[in-house]
Amino acid sequence: MRKNHLLLLIAGAILVGLAAIYFQISRSAGWNESRTDRSIFQNLAINDVTKIQIRSATSTVTLEKKGDEWRVAERGDYPADFEKIRDLIKTLWSLKAGQEMQVGPSQFGRLKVFPPGQGSDAGIEIDLKGEKEANIASLIVGKSVERSDNATGAAASGRFIFNPAVKDRVYLVSETFYGIDPLSVGPWLDKKFIVPGDLKEIDQAAWSNNPGWKVIRDDPKADWRLENPQSGEVLDKPFVQSLSNFAPGFTDVRPASAPPDETGLNNPFQIQIKAFDGFTYDLLLGKQGPDKTRYLQLRVSADLPSVRTPDPKESQEDKKKKDEEFDKRNADLKQRLERETQFEKWVFLVPDWSLEQILKRRDEIVAKASPSPIPPGATPSPISSTPSPRPEASTSPSASPTLSPSPSTSEGPSPSPTAGS
Repeated sequence: MRKNHLLLLIAGAILVGLAAIYFQISRSAGWNESRTDRSIFQNLAINDVTKIQIRSATSTVTLEKKGDEWRVAERGDYPADFEKIRDLIKTLWSLKAGQEMQVGPSQFGRLKVFPPGQGSDAGIEIDLKGEKEANIASLIVGKSVERSDNATGAAASGRFIFNPAVKDRVYLVSETFYGIDPLSVGPWLDKKFIVPGDLKEIDQAAWSNNPGWKVIRDDPKADWRLENPQSGEVLDKPFVQSLSNFAPGFTDVRPASAPPDETGLNNPFQIQIKAFDGFTYDLLLGKQGPDKTRYLQLRVSADLPSVRTPDPKESQEDKKKKDEEFDKRNADLKQRLERETQFEKWVFLVPDWSLEQILKRRDEIVAKASPSPIPPGATPSPISSTPSPRPEASTSPSASPTLSPSPSTSEGPSPSPTAGS
């Protein structure tokens, strides 16, 4: 009797073990089954997409097609970077599941595929919409994973994703979605900015205890010179060599109506830049912004010739050719002026490094005078031991002390307290 009981126990243990092994194998097989030919979105109508909204727990980016141009709603309809939009839509259109997993909502937190707003286990949601806010597709980008390829031993990256239109399925894809994680508005702005061309004049207004400066040159190949130099002032060569490459960029924008206490543009510091092609840029600079930037507002104008003055010795053939070149160049400049004056609608956050040269103080752009060497055999003049007469202090009630400015080269210019008053 005891022997039969023992055999039954052994047989039961074996059956339980086999069942566990089968369950583990079947579960593993369901996860590891390759689905390289399975598209996440079947027949995605990419040409119907007119709005894209991307949401994370901390940020939202809304891209809308208005007319023929995409705009960023969170930045006062500033033009969007169409290449980034095109790449995102192309990625979604071609997205394929490498592996899939059948799970219920109880596992969504572990894979971070909950919609934003549902706690710390939420992912990043992408919604594609068409005319009249019609839903075209949605996707939640979840947890990042690092996997090892058993065949090659190499590491591979991917993300868990969830398509709300397909219940109880989570997919693993090879796409990392690095362009939206972390999500912020700045990278989605069209970064095309002013193109000053060959500069002929930079005029820095006086600020604080810095007298300002103006540098000019007669043609694009000529040397820069300091206007109205003081005794001993010579332009520093590294400084002037960098002026011709001035081409600012920006990281983010604010509407032109942004509060002055944020931007400091109610009392700006001013720099005027003129180019040989007739363009003039007035840069209005405000306070320091986040992430080593400065607030900047633009005023753009251009003095473009309406007609070309021909050379009396030109042949008819040369005149026709040069007139055509002149007309084409003028048309391009007018188009550029129309595009660049649009920038006046916003306030830009410009990196400090791109403004570094034109913000230098006067004492930073001139070479330091070297002391004259003492000729051999010369005897330095003795220092007189007789004290100089001490000037008497004025007792006039109208007299006021004159402060001698002590410039600091470590700080950038701050808006002058009297500017604009």
